[in-house]
Amino acid sequence: MIQDVADKQGIESFERTIGGAPAAGATLEASKAMKHVIVRGIIATIAVAVLLAPEMKPASGSEAQAKFYVSPSGSDRNPGTRESPFRTVGQARDAVRGVNRGANSDIIVELSAGTYRLAGPLTFGSEDSGTGGHRVIYRAAPGAMTVISGGRVVTGWQPDTGGRWKAKVDVPNFRQLYVNGVRAVRARGPIPAGLQQWGSQEGVITSPAGNPPWGALEVHGEAGYRTTNGAIAGWKNPADIEFGYYNSWTHMICRIQRIDRDGDGAIIVMAQPAFYLATHKAGTQAGTPDYVENALELLDQPGEWYFDRAQRVLYYMPRPGEDMAKTEVIAPALEKLVDIRGTLDNPVHDIQFEGITFAHATWLRPSEFGHPDTQANFIPPLDNCYVEPEGQRALGSVNGECLKSPANVVVDAAKGIRFEGCTFTHLGGAGIDLQHGAQGNEVDRCRFYDISGSGVQVGDVLREDHHPSDPRGAVKGNRITNSIITRIGAEYQDSVGVFCGYTDGTVIAHNEIFDLPYTGISVGWGWGMPDAGGGAYASPKVWDTPTVSGNNRIEYNHIHHVMRLRNDGGAIYTLSRQPGTIVRGNYIHNNGPGGPGGIYLDEGSADIEVTGNAVSAVARAMNYNDYAQGRNSTCREHDNLFGIVSTTDGIIGRALHCDGLTCIEVPHKPELDTPLLTVEAWVKINKFPSGWDPREWVVCKQANEWDNANYSLLIDRNNVSAYLNIGGGQANCFNSVSTGGPVRLNTWCQIAMTYDGDTLKTYCDGKEASATRIGKPRTIGASPLTLGGRLDRYSFFDGDLDEVRIYSRALSAEEIGRNYAAVRANKPETVREGLVGHWGFEDVSAPQATIDRIIREAGPK
Repeated sequence: MIQDVADKQGIESFERTIGGAPAAGATLEASKAMKHVIVRGIIATIAVAVLLAPEMKPASGSEAQAKFYVSPSGSDRNPGTRESPFRTVGQARDAVRGVNRGANSDIIVELSAGTYRLAGPLTFGSEDSGTGGHRVIYRAAPGAMTVISGGRVVTGWQPDTGGRWKAKVDVPNFRQLYVNGVRAVRARGPIPAGLQQWGSQEGVITSPAGNPPWGALEVHGEAGYRTTNGAIAGWKNPADIEFGYYNSWTHMICRIQRIDRDGDGAIIVMAQPAFYLATHKAGTQAGTPDYVENALELLDQPGEWYFDRAQRVLYYMPRPGEDMAKTEVIAPALEKLVDIRGTLDNPVHDIQFEGITFAHATWLRPSEFGHPDTQANFIPPLDNCYVEPEGQRALGSVNGECLKSPANVVVDAAKGIRFEGCTFTHLGGAGIDLQHGAQGNEVDRCRFYDISGSGVQVGDVLREDHHPSDPRGAVKGNRITNSIITRIGAEYQDSVGVFCGYTDGTVIAHNEIFDLPYTGISVGWGWGMPDAGGGAYASPKVWDTPTVSGNNRIEYNHIHHVMRLRNDGGAIYTLSRQPGTIVRGNYIHNNGPGGPGGIYLDEGSADIEVTGNAVSAVARAMNYNDYAQGRNSTCREHDNLFGIVSTTDGIIGRALHCDGLTCIEVPHKPELDTPLLTVEAWVKINKFPSGWDPREWVVCKQANEWDNANYSLLIDRNNVSAYLNIGGGQANCFNSVSTGGPVRLNTWCQIAMTYDGDTLKTYCDGKEASATRIGKPRTIGASPLTLGGRLDRYSFFDGDLDEVRIYSRALSAEEIGRNYAAVRANKPETVREGLVGHWGFEDVSAPQATIDRIIREAGPK
């Protein structure tokens, strides 16, 4: 059986010049004296050069040409030796520039333990590259905890009212706060009472003369909400308050512009144009918000904070045991920590970072504009809009071109950049971007956690990404390997562990990705629109050449416990045509409750091979969405272990162990869908279903109980229940459910349903438990049968399931009782007449050796 794997978890520069020949008319003695000074100057210059490159060595094998040292206790006036280190990484970078031209071996910059707080982004250009095929390596000292931080330590705390504390922070704005290394919660609460939509807004698209029907969006009018809560009109800094919206796969954020009093209530006017985008964009639209955030009046729980940016005062309510005189509080001040940026003519290359932690950066676009998310933290652009002709005529962007949520570490127009054994944490954007012109770069053995956005982003989704005007701008040959990605999407719930836009030859291999709100790995974009010939969605720009996407490899990753908050995603998700792309050898399990949760080839996905993957405990192991494009036939799906299930001791032999996330799908056969029927099963549960919908489906035909021709046998709290639908919809759905709770815990119970053309009955342990007269013939369907869950994956059975039988007739009460007695006695003398299906679960598990091999090969190495 497959077992869950535990969660793993520049400041200054030195310049020296020497003189030349003596001036005309100088005496011989003066000339000699001048030469003596020059010689002394040369000697001094050589000495300074030695100090600047303190450990220069002849090139020999892998010996470093030069080695510089950096320490938080050093000084940038030091020469950068072990004994007299630099203080900043920027100064070490500048020192490297003095020795890296024509280098014939690696140059090392070693950072001792401590935190290096940046005053501005640490930038690297082409002049900082390794030369001669050698690298410039920035690495943490052996065993050192080395942090490059964009944060500011908050001090000077004073008590405030209501258990709050406050302190001045000389930072313009930030969206995250870290207290003793733990992300604090920005003050939030439930939406105001009686919220209703208000106002009128109109979007106008202005196209330049002669252009096709797309262009820049302008919004006219005001819109927002009316509330019966008039007190909200007195809240401080209303223009800083935000509404948040959860909608299937998206998480949108819209700013408030102002709040006006309206009698006893208030009118909340939303900031444009983001609100119009959120309420009109394609895909999902904002309606009633799910929460309100960032108001001092909401700060009422320990661990919450609020920043009054007008006064630059931070408010915080301590958690139990936190002494603000001793507590470390860090506010991120920078939006970018490291910017490695070359040009296509002169890319940055051959720089390596080892064992360094990148931490404490923010990202402010949601605070300044909003976050009308389309998918995976991408938002529609304002200058590339058109009105889609299909559906509800929603606002689209040409070829799905959207603006991404940028990372706090960026690699742009760069080759051979490597991050090895690094940590990316406490970040307000994404972790790292490998973007425009990034080729042959590596992220290996790194760790990504506690990040607001996505973990790793490779490529982008704009016109220069899917059809670059210069082929050197294509993102290709990058590798994300042997890394751990967890607890990303801490602020934006539609974030992705590893996101790839339009890329060629990206390798995502041997990573462990877990505890995510949404998708684990997403590769591709565009829903088929920018592919050659276009896709099913109408777009004003159709290409006759393919995108750069292809030859990507998603292999041997261990992806589990993702899709925990959002829906319509999976462990591995793809879009559009990607010839030569392969999804291979991945171990995927226990994802949800959001579905489908497994491998998801979404719209326009084509030319992708899916093989050798093991997928279990998800809503749907393999999911296609082939909206009007017919591209499934180009994808090869073979030799996978889908819907892997565990077995346990049964009432007879083995039983199916259902964990509330897994079911078996049985293809439709006419004999499983007859006018009269009996469905019988044995169940063993250790807790009764509860909550607002305490139903767990044991056997289901058709999608759900409102689907025409559905029949269902299920547990409803501690009762046995049955559904029969004879015409579709709720009005034609009939239910029969027992009373008195005949289902017992921790023991095998027989449950059954029968329909004789007139009455729907249920049974428990051989006895009739309920009866509902219908008096109409049942209709016949053609959908698959599911064991252990509902076909649409809305509900799953949590317990053990054995000896499922389906008959093409209604057994009598005496026959149901006879089956009960025979199974209890472990005898084969059950009723055989009319038996059309029997599942004893003796051989449902995949070969253990195959499962063990996939588990062994997946994940970091």
